[in-house]
Amino acid sequence: MPALTNLFSMHFLHTHKNLIPVVLLAALSIYTILTVLLVPVYQDGEAYQRAFTPAHYGAFAAVLLNLLAYFFFRQFFKPMLLLTLGLTLFSIINFLPDNVRFNFGFGDVGVGFSILGLGLVLLYYLLNKPVAHAFINQRITATPTPEQAARRRRQRIDQFKHNFARKSDESLQLMLQEQKVLPDALSAARELLQERQASTEISKK
Repeated sequence: MPALTNLFSMHFLHTHKNLIPVVLLAALSIYTILTVLLVPVYQDGEAYQRAFTPAHYGAFAAVLLNLLAYFFFRQFFKPMLLLTLGLTLFSIINFLPDNVRFNFGFGDVGVGFSILGLGLVLLYYLLNKPVAHAFINQRITATPTPEQAARRRRQRIDQFKHNFARKSDESLQLMLQEQKVLPDALSAARELLQERQASTEISKK
């Protein structure tokens, strides 16, 4: 019987694994509500009542929308969850009583990330590791087929030809002699010269 219970639990967790972050966020929301309502904040020895922020209300609404999407509109659940994780990561919504984040500064520009949001993104990645790896391999690091590589090279050459269309023959020839540009740019210059030469010969006839 315990083995059957464990098997059922594992199957349930595997089937509903993407609900785990939402359940965690719901628990944090309840904790935050109780903390804000019942636990004062002390400053200079005086107790002050906490208050909910717009980021809190956004977080509570996000939990509700994620639960509704999961149980009634499943096709919208994953986009809704990813949006929630993104908003949490950038501290636009907050599931904790206080906003716990770390900031990176680049001169006058600063970027802040929520520690909770970072943890949730990592949790979601671990729960969906095979799918995430497949997405990365297919969309980001996939090796193009020879046909795809040739098509992309053709597109780059055509773009260079468009950019070089107003250059004189002398400029194109100098470009070929100096060999200081990308190979696709050299191919574009060479093709332009050949096309112009062919056009000149036809016009002479």
